[in-house]
Amino acid sequence: MLKTLGFAAASLARVHSSRAAIAAYQLRQLNDVLRHAVQRVPYYGELFAAHGLRAEEIQSVGDLARVPITGKRELRALAPEALIARGVDRTRLIEHKTSGSTGIPTRIWRTATEERRLNLQRWRALWLLGLRPRDRVAIVKTIWDAPPPSFDRLQTLSRRLGLLERRIIDCFQPPASLLAQLRAFRPHVVTGYPGVLVGIARAIATEGRDDWTPRMVVTGGESLLHPHRALVRDRFGAPVYDIYGTTECNVAAWECPHTGEYHTCDDSVIVEICRDGVPVAPGETGDVVITSLHSRAMPLIRVALGDEAVAGSPQCACGLPFSTLREVRGRVMDFLPLPEGRRLHPFALLNVVVDTAGHWIAEYQITQVAPDRFAMQLVGSRAAGPDDIAVLRAAVLEVLGSKVRFDIEQVADIARDRSGKLHFCRSLVA
Repeated sequence: MLKTLGFAAASLARVHSSRAAIAAYQLRQLNDVLRHAVQRVPYYGELFAAHGLRAEEIQSVGDLARVPITGKRELRALAPEALIARGVDRTRLIEHKTSGSTGIPTRIWRTATEERRLNLQRWRALWLLGLRPRDRVAIVKTIWDAPPPSFDRLQTLSRRLGLLERRIIDCFQPPASLLAQLRAFRPHVVTGYPGVLVGIARAIATEGRDDWTPRMVVTGGESLLHPHRALVRDRFGAPVYDIYGTTECNVAAWECPHTGEYHTCDDSVIVEICRDGVPVAPGETGDVVITSLHSRAMPLIRVALGDEAVAGSPQCACGLPFSTLREVRGRVMDFLPLPEGRRLHPFALLNVVVDTAGHWIAEYQITQVAPDRFAMQLVGSRAAGPDDIAVLRAAVLEVLGSKVRFDIEQVADIARDRSGKLHFCRSLVA
């Protein structure tokens, strides 16, 4: 806990350092991660050897372009033993299943210490946006497996001290129910997926606003569209800020309230915007590629996330010592209109697929063809039998309802859209 508190203090101090100091810290962390990965992680040892690279040859962040990019499809195909550092006890790690919102669910493993440090970087971003120690924070999100008790010690201490009281609210409930829970809790800060917060904003428009107004609303997990930002801002009566987060590195960037660009979390992750594996110039669009600086149990070096962004300035004009992304395009989630008038968030289907068939599905895409008809294409990581398909179909139909037809087709490959991305869920219904 003392080490974690020390890390938190150092993280806050770096906000007031120079751009040169941040760059030097980033390079030291990168060199350490590279040496560790090549020596102790079979996949990276073999990758560097196959391309004639040595960790010592990477003398700058720019030199990273010499390291081949690893895609999610490659990560998904590798056994845990190839990705987890030798000597690490896998049973003591925290396992994350990525949401699979790009259609390729993967698993990420971290130690409790790594998990705390990445979470502290997220809390720092919230602090810079206006979070204060005595604030109540409502997190409207999917509810995954709870972390082990050992991970929760710091949060338990903060609760005992009356600091940062938080409440996680299941986002799959009806908007009116979510609004009622928020009004009962009366948080200073509300965070959640843009699509869910839009539903709550519409519920506020229907029911009227009471005397509760949060200080700020923070979005993440989906692309925040301009009309949605305006709607949430106006109905909640609070400024809206966006955080670009991923399971792989927690927070990658957060919106600058002064410039509208996104501060890259440079002391936690190296974010490259690449086209054909080469970083693009500021203002150009490319694929998001990350290298985590605080992941040792499962290092992540030049991993393509399947997202798209616009490269920004080497340092934000607001004066903070972080580089920027001009725009995060990411993934756009649309609610799905069902026959009985219910609107379903795509993450409800995502959760079912990951929980029911994540161990044997390599890629998938669900398409809503009509309000009462869905079609799923999937690529299996192994041969799937009739029982596998039947279990998956039954689990999905429990969410969609009995009036919906759900077809499943096993294919060798799934076509990407024009950006080259694979979206796990799309709707053709207006």
